Amino acid sequence: MKNFDVVIGKEVNKVAFGTSRDAVRNAFGEKFKELKKNIFSKNTMDAYDSFHIYYSKDNAFEAIEFFEGVTVRINGVMVFPGSVETIKQIITDLEDEGDGYLSRKKSIGITTENEEIKSILFGEPGYYN
Repeated sequence: MKNFDVVIGKEVNKVAFGTSRDAVRNAFGEKFKELKKNIFSKNTMDAYDSFHIYYSKDNAFEAIEFFEGVTVRINGVMVFPGSVETIKQIITDLEDEGDGYLSRKKSIGITTENEEIKSILFGEPGYYN
């Protein structure tokens, strides 16, 4: 299982948001598929086995979404895998979106099932604006 440390709005495993696609690939490895998430996507993403990396139209790192098979820590606290209650102690402005939670201020999106986190996305500031 791969471990990730997130500094909200700044970096993931010391890779800063805004970093070029080539530098991100050097940091996270070459085992990915490049594809578009949907027909509305402005750019392709890099789909790794247990996370996806999203890029701006200028190929700058703008978000990362984690799925089963990784652990994610914020300020040393493991939030994924985990429950919504755990992350609510750290991210206090999460809004219920029906199938998950969203913090526009911190650019965090969470998909849930029975209050267990199924995926969690961290974006650069303003990602959800």
